[in-house]
Amino acid sequence: MSLSTAAEEPTAQEIRIPADIEWQMLDKSKFFLLGAALFSGVSATLYPVVVLKTRQQVAQSHVPCVRTAIWIMRHEGIRGLYRGFGTSLTGTIPARALYMTALEVTKSNVGKATTRLGFPEPTSAAVANAVAGLKCCNGAQVLDTC
Repeated sequence: MSLSTAAEEPTAQEIRIPADIEWQMLDKSKFFLLGAALFSGVSATLYPVVVLKTRQQVAQSHVPCVRTAIWIMRHEGIRGLYRGFGTSLTGTIPARALYMTALEVTKSNVGKATTRLGFPEPTSAAVANAVAGLKCCNGAQVLDTC
């Protein structure tokens, strides 16, 4: 069976994905669990860079970043690059959950309101995304996550 015939033949097990996924349609437990896991993974990947930057900022003299990394690895090991990571996650995961909730709820509500006002769907989606981004980014600055 070639690709061209496979694309033409409908199957009984086709997955239908809606064009727009609304907040009400999401499985919130999966959304927050996967979101926390993915955010933690990204944070774990980038955290050593944050440690190096912080050490550079508090150093009394100018030491190259590579030298700082080598010094940490020699004297503290890999754990030295992750010192404080648990504490960081303790604050950022709840903040990220609040941010994502506010973002999605705002997008959904503003999208519905602009559609009821008679805006076309693309304009309604653009306005909803813009308002949600502005609102949530402004609030996130207080949490230092924007």
